[in-house]
Amino acid sequence: MLQAVAVTAVRRDDELLEVHASTGHVYRAHAVLVATGSTYRRTDADGEADLIGAGIHFCATCDGPFYRDAAEVVVIGGGNSGLEEGLFLTQFARHVTVIERSDRLAGNRLLQDKVVAHPQMSVVYSQRVTAFEADENGKLTAVVLENAHSGATTRLEASGAFVFIGLDPNSGFLAGTLERDGGGFIITDQQFRTNLSGVFAAGDVRRGSTKQLASAVGEGAAAAIQIRYYLDETTSSRVSSGAGVGR
Repeated sequence: MLQAVAVTAVRRDDELLEVHASTGHVYRAHAVLVATGSTYRRTDADGEADLIGAGIHFCATCDGPFYRDAAEVVVIGGGNSGLEEGLFLTQFARHVTVIERSDRLAGNRLLQDKVVAHPQMSVVYSQRVTAFEADENGKLTAVVLENAHSGATTRLEASGAFVFIGLDPNSGFLAGTLERDGGGFIITDQQFRTNLSGVFAAGDVRRGSTKQLASAVGEGAAAAIQIRYYLDETTSSRVSSGAGVGR
């Protein structure tokens, strides 16, 4: 177990795979499982970095209970995740406002109907967050919005903001090595195999994953079983060809 060590590249060298670490060390293996996950996208609005954990969050089920009886909480992003988490937050906050950059919500119709009809929820369209304001104690107090059409700014008071504008896979170090989709997610087959023999991928970094913790854990276990099969097959192949003789 190596702590505070990043992987900078994965390459194949004849029979073995090379894992290049940020320390300069190179580790060799017959198989590699990439399970580097994804990172929540941020708005990059002024004040955001300083308020993460102090009013700005990325998981309603984790941090929603902190806002029990709060007058106003905002959800940034009108996709499925934003709408689902917004509905969940109505268990705690007295009112939830969904902030959507475009002229319409991106979530599925069933979720849209639930949100629009909910008495504790409102949706504002064509708005982007330009700044987060804080009080003297470093806690979120308001969100500053800019209209995408007119450029007019408004200030929405809120004690909590939950950001759901997508995920970026942690796969940049594999560019040019593994096949990825347009969003950077690693492409695998049903056995979690990538285009590079011996390299497997599981969890949020993989295209088609559900981006849920329970699913990621299951994929990791399933990928480990596939790796065992792969190692059994490659070991048998090396022995039958004589490559393992004398080792």
